[in-house]
Amino acid sequence: MTQFFETTQGIMFVGAMIGAGCFAAGTIVPNALRWASAERARDPKANARGAAMLTALALDDFVGAAYAAVNDTPEFNPVNDGEFVFHTPDPVLVLPPAQDLSFLGGELFNETLWLSNRITNLGNALDSLDLSGPGFDGFFERRQEGYAVLAAKAMDLIERLLADFDLSLPEKPGYYRQRDGFASVVQGATERRAAGTKKTAARIQAAGSNITHLFPKTGEEGE
Repeated sequence: MTQFFETTQGIMFVGAMIGAGCFAAGTIVPNALRWASAERARDPKANARGAAMLTALALDDFVGAAYAAVNDTPEFNPVNDGEFVFHTPDPVLVLPPAQDLSFLGGELFNETLWLSNRITNLGNALDSLDLSGPGFDGFFERRQEGYAVLAAKAMDLIERLLADFDLSLPEKPGYYRQRDGFASVVQGATERRAAGTKKTAARIQAAGSNITHLFPKTGEEGE
């Protein structure tokens, strides 16, 4: 069998096979490289849209928590005016990992992290207030306005993410007007400052409130 490849015909046959193999490789390899390049080109876009959706959902969760916080009337202990509790936890923004956020591009990446840092700074600032002072050092008003402002900025950032990456979030009930609620809180805070008044409206319970009281009632309130 091996003698065949020593003949002229055998040598020509081997040459033809090598040539055919080179032709096939020259055709297949470039196509494979183009396919791999196209896949790599598609992946960043898919990764960016995925990161944008995860970020928008995280921001939306924060907005919902902030809306609950700014509308949460604290409950005071009737036997200790300095003791109070909220019925909802402080809003927290839990973002996707930084490596995912990097797919958003430099500007959105920075703005998202800046917002996260501002939320942390607000919490630290509120913790620094002297709650034993008159009017609790404006704690309730500052907390309410602070979260309303940051939540409104989060909503602006959500809109940018949805527009830039052609995404959409599930619809919310028509009566759930978060942006209007935040705007109302900020406007009220601005008007109070302009009037030079300091109110502790957080103490006022709305009639017919569905809040479950955490402290026992005393005196006339307990009757």
